[in-house]
Amino acid sequence: MPAVVLDACGTLTLYASGRFVPILTALQQDWYLPVAVERESQTYRQPDPGDPDKLVSVPIDLSAAFASGVLKRCDCTGDAEAELYVQLTAQIGDDGESMGLAIAKCRGWSVLTDDKKARRIATGLGIPVLGTPEVMKQWALTTGPSVAEVSHILEAIERFANYRPGRNAVKYEWWVRSIRPNEAD
Repeated sequence: MPAVVLDACGTLTLYASGRFVPILTALQQDWYLPVAVERESQTYRQPDPGDPDKLVSVPIDLSAAFASGVLKRCDCTGDAEAELYVQLTAQIGDDGESMGLAIAKCRGWSVLTDDKKARRIATGLGIPVLGTPEVMKQWALTTGPSVAEVSHILEAIERFANYRPGRNAVKYEWWVRSIRPNEAD
């Protein structure tokens, strides 16, 4: 199975879907979360119980993903990973993204990130990059959910992770058609 490192934005978008464990499970890849990303990925937005129109920050709980074995923690091991991690931290200024990229590069893994700078650096390092739209389309093709379910999940990602892919994102057109299927041409 191919291994994929999640960065903070990738973790947040998939978690905000409300289907974090089922999505990771369905895609049958080895998913890894760097310890620095885990430290950064603490909250996401959910409706306020007292006012559903208002969003409040609530804790992200990855324990079910770790307990099921679908998500594994990883840390820099060896001099090459540690050295690249330090170099990338100086360049990027973000511990989680830097650790994820260093691990992915040194181990020959992919990375899931929607951050433009991290994607550019990953590409420059020869690291295969996935984005949330690609992962969600693959999940939809793999599991065959209803059009309404796909739309609901993508709407949850947009609302609770405050994420919408840019027009140049891979699978942008699929995302737009899927989130608003009744508005398609």
